[in-house]
Amino acid sequence: MSSKIIDTVAILTATLLLIFSTFAFSHKKGKIVSHKILAVFLFANALYIIDFALIPVERVTGLNLRWFSGIGSSFGFLFGPLLYLYSKSITQKDFSLKNSQLIHIVIFAFAFFRALFKINIPFIYWYSIFHFQTVFYMIACFVVIINYRKEIRNYYSSVEKLNLTWMLYVVGAFFIMWMVDLSSFVFADLNFLGPAGESYLTFVSLMINFVFAILIFYKAIQHPEIFTGIDEEEKRQKYEQSRLTEAEKKEYLQKLEEYFISEKPYLKSELTISEVAKNLNVSAKYLSQVINESLGKNFYDFINSYRIDEAKKQLNKTNDSKKTVLEVLYESGFNSKSAFNNAFKRQTGYTPTQYRKQATID
Repeated sequence: MSSKIIDTVAILTATLLLIFSTFAFSHKKGKIVSHKILAVFLFANALYIIDFALIPVERVTGLNLRWFSGIGSSFGFLFGPLLYLYSKSITQKDFSLKNSQLIHIVIFAFAFFRALFKINIPFIYWYSIFHFQTVFYMIACFVVIINYRKEIRNYYSSVEKLNLTWMLYVVGAFFIMWMVDLSSFVFADLNFLGPAGESYLTFVSLMINFVFAILIFYKAIQHPEIFTGIDEEEKRQKYEQSRLTEAEKKEYLQKLEEYFISEKPYLKSELTISEVAKNLNVSAKYLSQVINESLGKNFYDFINSYRIDEAKKQLNKTNDSKKTVLEVLYESGFNSKSAFNNAFKRQTGYTPTQYRKQATID
């Protein structure tokens, strides 16, 4: 791999990150605090790459940037903390930055001042801390997103646009990029790689950075409405010190079932537990408790059970045999083919097409 190609990709990626960072910082639509964190994250990535490609950057800009050597690299200590805070900000409804969160940048502060004042500390120590910190925060990011994906099923009947699958890809891509960088360092130190091998791994790392930067920027800026988040206070207090009696649980459950039979609200694809609770004049927290404790389901599975029953009725109608499965899923309240197929298979043991064929035979 030519060094010129790598330098070109590095400069292009850094430039793109700086542009994205500027847009994210000034963007006013959606959750502002998330955009600010994202802007700093992208900016830190750009400085890190600029430090890596300092000589070609000097050649292109005509500036003397030797003083910057090592300073840009220190911003790598912000990658993990900022990605973690960003994950928290898009999964929590009322997230805000607090002074207590400054603890996440302590290591970066030490690394920055070490580089700024050229304090001589063995490179291997800082490099080890960097990778240990990265692993810790990547795991934390995965935990935050996975817990969020579980929790939203208690509030929404359709989660495909809210489940942050793309964010798992972003964190996964960053994790792979980190693995590539670590492998490059270890293999080079052990003399397992020649110059060509090191160049190839560097190129792969830069391309991953390039692609995931585009993805995270596109999702954050073009689709800010997907960042709904969960109310953490409501989540913490969920069912704690609940005054709901067994008699009230039975009453609310009966009202809920009667409402679903008569009004069929589950046919609305974007139904939320708040809407149902409002129509029943019941607390959303109590309604969630009833569904979870009395039925052993979350709101998402509860709604889908009614939708699947509706779909089965339509698939069983011989005079509607010309109706496509796609039509059935939309008329049953689903808005995603994959969600419909997964829910149908889980509840019946058949795919919708198999179920229709089975019903025809019977």
